Amino acid sequence: MITSEVLNLILGGGLVATIVGVITLKSAVRKANAEAARAQANAKRAEADAERARADAETVHITNTENATRILVENIVKPLKDELNATREDLQANKREMASTKREMARLRKAVEAASACPHSDGCPVLYKLRVNSEIDLGAITDDLSDRNPRHDGGCHKADPVGDSAGEPGGDGRIRGQPP
Repeated sequence: MITSEVLNLILGGGLVATIVGVITLKSAVRKANAEAARAQANAKRAEADAERARADAETVHITNTENATRILVENIVKPLKDELNATREDLQANKREMASTKREMARLRKAVEAASACPHSDGCPVLYKLRVNSEIDLGAITDDLSDRNPRHDGGCHKADPVGDSAGEPGGDGRIRGQPP
């Protein structure tokens, strides 16, 4: 009976079910481990994709920053630099012109100061105009001032008593006295 009981147990399914259960369980564990390994690989792949996406976003950000800087330099900085250089050149030209004008004014001032010592200064229309106006108007100095100056005798030099001044018809071409 013992043999029959053993056979009964073996063939009865208890032991076979246990063996089948153990074999099935091993394959289920292998399958679960394989699924876990696949899931872990997918997680690593997703993490690598996320890191790559972050690097791409950083590259795009750097590229956008470089493009914005280039556009800023081309559209704002370069024109401002060119305008600044042109303004500097204009300023230098104005400084040279101001220096030239200053020298001319100094020469005029010296001439006016020296003109008062001239023996013909009483009838000089230029000095008369300078005395009448407090501001010097260089354009008005060249006007015909003889009508405005009652003391004007027709020129800044004394008339030639002989009447043969240079340039007059019938004159001998000699210049007498001080030049005008």
